[in-house]
Amino acid sequence: MLTIAVCDDNPQFANQLIKKIRELCAYHLPDRIDCRITPAFGSGEDVLRYVKSHVINIMFLDIDMPKINGFRLASELKEKTPDTIIIFVSAYDDFVYSSFEYAPFRFLRKSHLEEELPVTFKKVIEKCISDEEALLFETTDGDTLLRLRDIMYFEGEKNYYVIKMTSGKEYRCRGTMTSVEERIKQYDFFRVHSAYIVNEEHIENIHEDGYLSMKNGTLINISRRKLVAFKESYMQFTRRRFAK
Repeated sequence: MLTIAVCDDNPQFANQLIKKIRELCAYHLPDRIDCRITPAFGSGEDVLRYVKSHVINIMFLDIDMPKINGFRLASELKEKTPDTIIIFVSAYDDFVYSSFEYAPFRFLRKSHLEEELPVTFKKVIEKCISDEEALLFETTDGDTLLRLRDIMYFEGEKNYYVIKMTSGKEYRCRGTMTSVEERIKQYDFFRVHSAYIVNEEHIENIHEDGYLSMKNGTLINISRRKLVAFKESYMQFTRRRFAK
């Protein structure tokens, strides 16, 4: 369960922001992730009472508030609930410099919310589920968050690439295989051919004739010049897997 909260002493703005967040959740979050948006908090005191018995994963936080302002609240949340991700939302651009002290995930300007909120939302969702190693891909159906372990392989098609999922589903994206390779180079993927990047976790067998078979039965050609490096990479992958 992902819990998102908004704290702003302007109830009209807070409810407008919640509406926008709800729309982004419906558009960007995969079905497997449950999301709850709390009713708007009108003060820092309300937030501190709430976190005594509840978890907030993402906090959209106004700064200029009476009694407990956003900076003070962020500082207290860092102590009480250090895993809460703070995103400041302010009408005062100059606050951005002072906000650095509190290490927020982002600083959003209320006057630029329409363009800044969607970008920030994508990034914060990636961060929230980074333990599951998921990335956002700009598919022809819109931005889609995919778990890397659910990707079987990537296949290049001219100015596009296709993401083949273990479920059998496919996503088509505009871009190059080189750009994909750069994004996922830190994970257990290997570009065995100019047109194929495979998830080593889903390899069934490596054949002597220069092919490998994936767990879904797909045969993929291994480029001759990549064969040695690929075998070494796959050997290291299997060692890591069995060492766990």
